[in-house]
Amino acid sequence: MYVLSCFESSVYLELVILALEQNGFGKESIAAVPMEPTTQRTKLSDSIHRAEGIAAIDPAAILGTIFAVLGASFGFELRWGPVLWGLIGLAAGVFTGWILFLIAGNRVKNRPPGTNALVMLIIHCEEAESIKAIHILKQFSAINIGNLN
Repeated sequence: MYVLSCFESSVYLELVILALEQNGFGKESIAAVPMEPTTQRTKLSDSIHRAEGIAAIDPAAILGTIFAVLGASFGFELRWGPVLWGLIGLAAGVFTGWILFLIAGNRVKNRPPGTNALVMLIIHCEEAESIKAIHILKQFSAINIGNLN
């Protein structure tokens, strides 16, 4: 049986390997595989299947609504009326939100490669030992844990 786990490259990885060795898992049954980060740049547009939790429409819609309400409210006092000033506020808010998304999106996506370096830890053990291995992995903050028979 194989127990798979994922760690960030940190002191916890060294500590979990040491704890596994102290609990009877030999060096030949533990493998640490560093994962290569992809250098492929993600697309700006949103997609249902590849969403990252960052939507391009959200800031534009929020600021567009706020600016439209403010434009309509102040439009009662201005010459062109509330409808035109509401539409002008909507356009200004959407444009401002889109520009802010582009600025913030470039800041997030232009991180240097390797900032999220992950290491896959593979432990070859018997099924009875897997419970002990999983307990040790949880103790040292493994990101993910899985079993493979």
